[in-house]
Amino acid sequence: MFKPQKTEAEQQIFFKKSYEKFLQAKSTAGEINFYYRIGNTTVCLKFAGNQLVPYLTPALEHLRMTDDCVPDFTICIWDSDSTNVEMVPPPCTKDCFTDRGDIWGFNSRRIKAAFHWIEFSVNLIDLEEKTGIYWVQTAQTLPYWVLASPLRTIFHWWMENNGCQLLHAAAVGTEKGAVLITGKGGVGKSTTALACLQRGFFYLADDYVIVKIEPTPTVVSLYSTAKLNADHVSNFSDLSRFVNNTEKLDQEKAVIFLNSYLSKKLVFEMPLKVILTPQIIDRRNSTIAPVSRWELQHAMSFTSMSQLPYMGRYAYDYIDRLIKELPHYRLVIGSDFTRIPIVVSDLLNDSESGRLTCHETPNDQEGLEEKPLISVIIPVFNGERFIREAVQNIISQNYPALEIIIVNDGSYDGTEDIIKQLPVDLRYFSQPNSGPAAARNRGICNASGDFIAFLDVDDLWPENNLNSLMEEMLQYPELCVVRGYGQLMEYDAETNIYNFIGSPKDSFFHFIGAGLYRKTVFEKVGLFDPTLRFAEDSDWYIRAAELGIKMKRLEETRLYVRRHGQNMTEGKNIIELNTLKLFKKFIDRKRMPQS
Repeated sequence: MFKPQKTEAEQQIFFKKSYEKFLQAKSTAGEINFYYRIGNTTVCLKFAGNQLVPYLTPALEHLRMTDDCVPDFTICIWDSDSTNVEMVPPPCTKDCFTDRGDIWGFNSRRIKAAFHWIEFSVNLIDLEEKTGIYWVQTAQTLPYWVLASPLRTIFHWWMENNGCQLLHAAAVGTEKGAVLITGKGGVGKSTTALACLQRGFFYLADDYVIVKIEPTPTVVSLYSTAKLNADHVSNFSDLSRFVNNTEKLDQEKAVIFLNSYLSKKLVFEMPLKVILTPQIIDRRNSTIAPVSRWELQHAMSFTSMSQLPYMGRYAYDYIDRLIKELPHYRLVIGSDFTRIPIVVSDLLNDSESGRLTCHETPNDQEGLEEKPLISVIIPVFNGERFIREAVQNIISQNYPALEIIIVNDGSYDGTEDIIKQLPVDLRYFSQPNSGPAAARNRGICNASGDFIAFLDVDDLWPENNLNSLMEEMLQYPELCVVRGYGQLMEYDAETNIYNFIGSPKDSFFHFIGAGLYRKTVFEKVGLFDPTLRFAEDSDWYIRAAELGIKMKRLEETRLYVRRHGQNMTEGKNIIELNTLKLFKKFIDRKRMPQS
């Protein structure tokens, strides 16, 4: 069965072989070193040859140190085109690479590895040796965001190792301090930051920024760039002449390099006073409005956790700590962008005078204690009838720390259009039809949460399901799985309602959606068998039982399973449902020699 976990030794060997390739490239093309002050550490970018220098250094120029020094951390960089030195072969099969960049099976605390598909880059770090590796095949196809925020993945790992956190956010400030502006793409972060910059504010970041909490909340600059949608460039006439990629604005966001032109306004770090999440509305003026801590937590974590490999519980808790320490508001942005800096400046003045306190909304006081992040995975094939209701069912759980992942398994109805119109933040993946096991596996490999729940698109959870399951998990930390029963429901066309069928205890025993799972259990048991279009759930539970995985069965209904005439298992016989195949797999495992 597919179980791609790499040992610590295997991960260290992969890093060592990759480093040896860098040494070969360096001996061929020569060595060029650049030193930077990044998050109170000295970082050396060690290039094999100069091919990647103009691509990876401009965004960091404001942090460059003029003298050679002893670095705290070194990143070894090369490309194959200019050095003729190839990267070592992948350490695993293609299906171990996730969309975010994580490599499934690489879970070492010392060695981290990521592969980014679009830039076709390998990113590695050995935290014990304080060495990173960045490789690309060619510089020619690097996307614009790599130039705007180079080496982002490796800096994320290094900053986390130093008690800081890289976040998808903008940051600007006055002599009173800085504001952190956060939210998913398109909500107005860049608009706010650049509007403030044009009015004389200090500038720290537009897209990614370093944040540290100890000894006091502080924002630290990383990149001296800004990114704008092409149709917004005209709103910032003072900055438009600094756009770096004017010839590609029909395909890319505008990338603005600010260091050479506004170096006096670029600052290394500032005390952090306020957190804002923008919302663009159809009116002229901009104002401040309340925002709940839970909504801000989601706004701040969503894009960062979608883009930064292995970002998980540590980052989620870090963000929660930061929000608790600082006042937080919604910045309601009107059409008159010149008013934005006035609102932000007034807010910072109030902070300086002591008139600003940690702002809480009624939602902050609802007794929602701290909860771990749950990644909810919805595999869907032609689910246009059910997808809206499924997502609403998840939201109605009122669980405060959710990541919703939808995997479209080759739908050819209106499923994709509906998903893209949903008014909630979610992570969306699409793939050719490969079956529910493969769809769930993709969700698992891309999940950020320490806990995972599954909901088939045509099923529903009872009220308060996630909170109840999590309470069991937290009360009994030795458990890997907590699950209940599934209640069958059959559609009645005459009444247009679903009626209960039989007793939950008499229904199928292994409903995946009736449980909550620690993510680590899939490292122990393996993923679902993608060769099984049916009975993949039974197969997984059988393997888990054979390994002695600690599970608890609740004497409660934890899933409503709706039968509507178009279910995948409808009309299938014992052979089609893989019953005999499961038995054979079980016998084959028993016959295998014990290691």
